[in-house]
Amino acid sequence: MTLLVAIGNTLRRDDGAAHRVLELLPLSAGVETLCCHQLTPEMSEEIGAADTVVFIDADVNPGPARLEPIEPGAGLNPLGGHFLRPQELLAIAQRLFAFRGEAWLCHVPGADFGDGEGLSPVAEANAREAAQLIRQRLIH
Repeated sequence: MTLLVAIGNTLRRDDGAAHRVLELLPLSAGVETLCCHQLTPEMSEEIGAADTVVFIDADVNPGPARLEPIEPGAGLNPLGGHFLRPQELLAIAQRLFAFRGEAWLCHVPGADFGDGEGLSPVAEANAREAAQLIRQRLIH
């Protein structure tokens, strides 16, 4: 099973770009989705059951959408917040639920992270590109 995890706040304009990526993907059997504002430890069980997990997240850094493999990483968030990085969540899923699949992080660059709904033209274009990358490389 492939799990697509869309991370972001749709009320902060381009921060919701990951949710748009899911809207653009034709989902089929064997593909599940999870939408959230931030990653939490409770998600590790669902991730542990996946063969492939793709974390999709908005990126404040300019450039094209990109997809990169990631590995489980230990350690706590250095900011001390109530959220986790994908690598930390993978480490929890690995330890508690024997996650042994592959993991990817899809960056969706945006330009406007202010209050409001809807994506900037930059984020919309990158969401379309991200959906294409995921479709071509991971969803067959």
